[in-house]
Amino acid sequence: MVTDLQAIDPSLLTPIRNVVYDSLRQAILDGSIAPGERLVESELAETLNVSRMPVREAIRKLETEGLVEHQPRRGAVVKTFSEEDILEIYTLREAMEALAAVQAVRRATQEEILNLEKAMNEIDRLCDLGNEADAREVFEANRIFSEGVIAACHMPRLIQVINTYKDYLERFRRVTLAGPSRRELVRREHRGILEAIRDRDEKRAEALTREHIRGALEAYLRSFSGHRSRQAHPGR
Repeated sequence: MVTDLQAIDPSLLTPIRNVVYDSLRQAILDGSIAPGERLVESELAETLNVSRMPVREAIRKLETEGLVEHQPRRGAVVKTFSEEDILEIYTLREAMEALAAVQAVRRATQEEILNLEKAMNEIDRLCDLGNEADAREVFEANRIFSEGVIAACHMPRLIQVINTYKDYLERFRRVTLAGPSRRELVRREHRGILEAIRDRDEKRAEALTREHIRGALEAYLRSFSGHRSRQAHPGR
């Protein structure tokens, strides 16, 4: 049974179904509800202090987003990813975000570059805190920078395609940004991308973006392999 969820205040003005959906989605993305874990309507409704209907609606919506899947004899479970799934998603991400970086070099406004610099300053501040930095703030700062680069490409259809796998990447990024050493590396990579955009250097922006995403893939695959090994040998 999920224990990290909090009961919902029935006096909230936001529709209960939206609050339930947001709560479950966040719990899945931050790992409070682990991949492969069953989502039992009655247990979730009791934990969240709501009826089963908004829980059922939230699970269906999460299923359409690809975060939850229905399995025979198990019901709704948090979707797990195979190594092939991860490789496919990161291959798409590399191609799309490298293109976005090139277009950002060509199209980013001065205001957008200033906003990227502000986001970079926040990443610097958090990295300087080391282990004392709040993991959620680190994730959010890096998300804002990455999405700022993508938005600066000014290609709505490309942005729409990238957004189709944003939920998956949110799960992956929370893993790859977990340790201070990886955060420091990502800081340097983002700094390099920012400088390439500021210098209007297309080739450098593309190369650094590809390098950044390949590094993220390697970091996630190491975590993924370690997780599978612990599952196979739980006593070790």
